Amino acid sequence: MKKSFVIHPFLFAIFPILFLFAYNIREVPYNEIVKPVAIVVSFSFVMWLLLIFVVSDKQKAGIITTIFLLLFFSYGHLLNAAKGLAVTGIGSIVLIWEILFFIVVTYITVKTRRNLHNITNFTNIVAISLILINLINIGTYESISRANVSMEIRAKIANLREPDRRPDIYYIILDGYARADVLRELYQYDNTKFLNNLIQKGFYIANSSRANYAQTALSLTSSLNLTYLDDLANRINAESDDREPLRNMIKENTVAKFLKQHGYTLAAFSSGVYGTEISKADIYMSPKWSLSEFQNELINFTPIPILLNVLPQRTQYDLHRDRILYILDHLADMTKLNIPVFVFAHILVPHPPFVFGENGERVGSSMNFSLGDGSQIMDKDDYVESYKRQLIFINKKIESIIDEIISNSPEPPIIILQADHGPGSMLHWGKLDKIDFRERISILNAYYLPNNGRKQLYNEISPVNTFRIIFNRYFGTNLELLKDKSYFSTWKQPYKFIDVTDK
Repeated sequence: MKKSFVIHPFLFAIFPILFLFAYNIREVPYNEIVKPVAIVVSFSFVMWLLLIFVVSDKQKAGIITTIFLLLFFSYGHLLNAAKGLAVTGIGSIVLIWEILFFIVVTYITVKTRRNLHNITNFTNIVAISLILINLINIGTYESISRANVSMEIRAKIANLREPDRRPDIYYIILDGYARADVLRELYQYDNTKFLNNLIQKGFYIANSSRANYAQTALSLTSSLNLTYLDDLANRINAESDDREPLRNMIKENTVAKFLKQHGYTLAAFSSGVYGTEISKADIYMSPKWSLSEFQNELINFTPIPILLNVLPQRTQYDLHRDRILYILDHLADMTKLNIPVFVFAHILVPHPPFVFGENGERVGSSMNFSLGDGSQIMDKDDYVESYKRQLIFINKKIESIIDEIISNSPEPPIIILQADHGPGSMLHWGKLDKIDFRERISILNAYYLPNNGRKQLYNEISPVNTFRIIFNRYFGTNLELLKDKSYFSTWKQPYKFIDVTDK
């Protein structure tokens, strides 16, 4: 009797991970696939061994394992295809259908007396081909798209002097936090109480501030490197959607490098967003149990979200809540360090997903978990109401955190409370004529600069000038302030900048 090597279960286990990575290679680092591959291959191997023990046939065990994996990882796609039917409980229906199909196929496989040699060989070839196609796509990207672009596009900082004092510096990014006039006019929410509270603490509020860019990675690359990104766009190609240069410039940013020259320690919190993770910071703080963007997307392929919903407060949304609460609970801990520290905290609120009520209560969702923003995620009215509740929550938390930081700091700290861009209730990534640029570009921008540091601040200041002013005031630099401009670009063409300064 002919025998075949059974390798297809392990290749089909790897395929969905490799496929998702290849599709998102411009945004996902390679180390993200290591843990998922190890888990699914180990699971597949254990399942295969157990089935061999049960059915006493390696080939039958391999086919059953592969069928299970195909159904498991196709659940999300089948669910998305079935959602158009508008049937209540469609997720459970799809899962039941898959279970019944698996039982039938397993029964037929176990009962058959046919030699499965040819089927095993064919399945091996299909699995190998799928893996090779993705490896070729990855290799093509490596050889073409990442053509040695130099990322040394940084502000030239001269005339350095050691500051008389080295205050801790907190750069707190509240993702998608709108400016007061936008909240009032578009969201029917009066944010005066929160802003007045900041002013009473000594903050300067830039009431006419705008973001320089409409996407997080672009905005923070610009502010942390004190420069606009036109030169970068020219080097990369404006048609590209490769965001790796942005990740690199955030990880190795000018602000952190400059401050390290003056004896500062970099402390960064895990944001859950690849583009703003600075995992090689001197102090990197992250919750023990969390899911990355890639892991969340991979899980959405499977029925795992249904299983997580059964567990008490352990859905993907709950893990996202936990990450945000972890940052909020530990931000003020930096005051306990006996060294000057630069704290970078990108906090994904009031940006979707909406997981907090006004008082921090748990808010769930029936939708697949996503960190996306824009009108595609929910109805505009639902977006506005959910956004306001999450904003009220973060206002309360930030007020107490600011009090704690200021009161516990041995030296009056520098605190920048800033949004990377505005909200997206009217954000249509593919329809420029329907986008409210004012909503997306107008941002909260507040500064606590001790020892008369606010003298150079002005109402229209944008993030690109934030650290130019701080370095000039506290470190004796002579950096020229740039013209405050705002650019929009689509998700698919992030470097194709449209000047919306006057819009």
